Amino acid sequence: MGQGITEIIKHIFLGILTSIPQLVIVILCIYYITKIGSKTEAILLTTGSIISLLCGISNVVGATYISTLGVDSYVIFIYVVQGFSFLGSILFVIGFFILIRKVIKSKVFAPNTKTSN
Repeated sequence: MGQGITEIIKHIFLGILTSIPQLVIVILCIYYITKIGSKTEAILLTTGSIISLLCGISNVVGATYISTLGVDSYVIFIYVVQGFSFLGSILFVIGFFILIRKVIKSKVFAPNTKTSN
């Protein structure tokens, strides 16, 4: 028994709606990498966010076609997507950690520019 067109449209709409924040993160990471250059943290942030976005979209596609995949194939599909999603999240977190360390280090070693009255 296949899904009706309204169910498919609902899955696609919800997938797009839930992917908007992740898409914004990808755009910001791409903006960051264009401004900073190919530094380690920029590459990790961008790669991790792109992988996470693709996994989010893959979840929606898989849920839309669950009736054609079958339950066993769908479960394997979800496990693979979740594995890649975990990898993307780890890359993003490592890049974010490196970025935070650089910002804190630059604040600690920056000369005090405040003037007192």
